[in-house]
Amino acid sequence: MNNPPDRPPRVRATRRPDDAPPRRDAARSAAASAPPAPEDGERLAKRVAALRGCSRRDAEMLIAQGAVRVDGQPAVAPQQRVTRGQQVEVDERAQPRPLPPATLLWHKPAGVPADAQDWAVDQRVDAHPQAPTVPGLFMQQHCAAALGDAASGLVVHTQVRGVWRRLVDEAGLVEHEFLAEVQGEPQPAQLAALRPAAASLARQGGGTTGLRLVIGGADAHRVAELCDRAGLRLVGLRRLRIGRVPLAGLAPGQWRLLRASERF
Repeated sequence: MNNPPDRPPRVRATRRPDDAPPRRDAARSAAASAPPAPEDGERLAKRVAALRGCSRRDAEMLIAQGAVRVDGQPAVAPQQRVTRGQQVEVDERAQPRPLPPATLLWHKPAGVPADAQDWAVDQRVDAHPQAPTVPGLFMQQHCAAALGDAASGLVVHTQVRGVWRRLVDEAGLVEHEFLAEVQGEPQPAQLAALRPAAASLARQGGGTTGLRLVIGGADAHRVAELCDRAGLRLVGLRRLRIGRVPLAGLAPGQWRLLRASERF
């Protein structure tokens, strides 16, 4: 009798070789040793997955938790490459689990790109001392409120979709406050020409004037354009506030976590 057309012919399973390890020991064998890495290295997540006998996703979570060390140093990213001669250790007690998304507030120094990711751990201000500083805090962070390289002040990096939506998609609804240093003493007509920014004098002296500018959805380039249009020479710019979140308390180079009670 012929097989029905919608049913494939049965295939006899091949017999496992006598020297094949039992299936129940496969995961144990994978965790016991990792295969040799290629000469140019391999992704750390791949090595960790082989050592633990787990998925790449679980390996990435272990790295994000700070449970992995390379040559005795904490691993910083799943994509970093490790060579055959490097020693990779995984904390046996660690269990892969996703970290909650975080938002970082950074006092960017002048001359440093806003998307820089090499913030020193010892520059953290512990708004939440109980929250550990782990590599996952810095992974897949997106700059939601940037500044030009020459400017300084508050910059926001986030993993939180709602924060990104607020600062990027709804940017025009969020106030930004800047301290603009301009050459000389501005005249009333020049201050009026800074509209739509609300301008007020913050300080004067030493041949420069500090102007406090408040404007919705602004970036450093727009502030520079407003100053140029008003005939003012901008010599320094610092962002003091985004929405209801101030820069206060952060020295240049320092960062902290956005508190659960804070809203932009």
